[in-house]
Amino acid sequence: MNYIYEVKVNSFYQLVEKICWLSNIKNTKSVFSKQMYGNIKLVFLVAYKEKLNVSYRRFTEICEENNLQRMLCLKRIPHFTTLQKFVKRTNKKLFEKLVKACRKILNLKNIEASIDATGFSNTNPSHHYCKRINKSVKNYTKTTFLTDNKTKLILNVNSVSDHTHDSKFFKPMIKELKNSLKLVLADKGYDSKENRQYCWDNNIEVHIPFRQWSKTRKQQWNIPSKRMLNEKKFDQIKYNQRALIESINSAIKRTLGSYVLARNASQQQKQVTLKALTYNIERIGRMIKISIQMKI
Repeated sequence: MNYIYEVKVNSFYQLVEKICWLSNIKNTKSVFSKQMYGNIKLVFLVAYKEKLNVSYRRFTEICEENNLQRMLCLKRIPHFTTLQKFVKRTNKKLFEKLVKACRKILNLKNIEASIDATGFSNTNPSHHYCKRINKSVKNYTKTTFLTDNKTKLILNVNSVSDHTHDSKFFKPMIKELKNSLKLVLADKGYDSKENRQYCWDNNIEVHIPFRQWSKTRKQQWNIPSKRMLNEKKFDQIKYNQRALIESINSAIKRTLGSYVLARNASQQQKQVTLKALTYNIERIGRMIKISIQMKI
């Protein structure tokens, strides 16, 4: 007697497949590859691993226990080293491209965005090792997020492992999405004449608090300068919406972990980018479920 088993496709996988399609990512890099797994399924596996917040070895065990290979139509779950090598050979910009493609699913336009930086702790070297050698080591990966205030979606991400000022990443991240942005909010760390002028030149409204410096001679004589005139354009009510990005940073760290397990600096940056991708996929999935329930 033949039994027919119903195989349900994971909604998380469907969203990954759609994002890869929107990003024009090929399933194989070469015609000579074995084509056993494919880039789309490997992207799904490494993103799902970040969702579970476990190591590669533990993740493959969980997949086998839950018979995940049946849903993916695979003979077997890839070895954990296969996933590690996939992340290692993949350029970080490809994962960033996937993060930026998430907004296309919701067709976001005239976006009111906020930009801010946060840090993810590195587990290597440990705090006890640094204390033992009596030497301070940078123990976090700095990450800059550009987020949508309405949908709380991450629009762009950039991660570094060195001591770089936040303001350096403002224009490059805005430039990639300048045609879709309407408003940008940032804290005093991004206070710069060049940053404001770049937004104004591209018809983007920007609100950044001005840092207080010692009074110039013009200010002492009450002569209005360009900086004083620009301060009048600052809207405190609109700027208060910037607090939403802090809740996004907190949500990522609480659900996906505030640390990275990778040892290499480049791998740590990729893992943080994968966390941002995983957060976006989960966020889009919840928004789609809510819209379906409201229609019903």
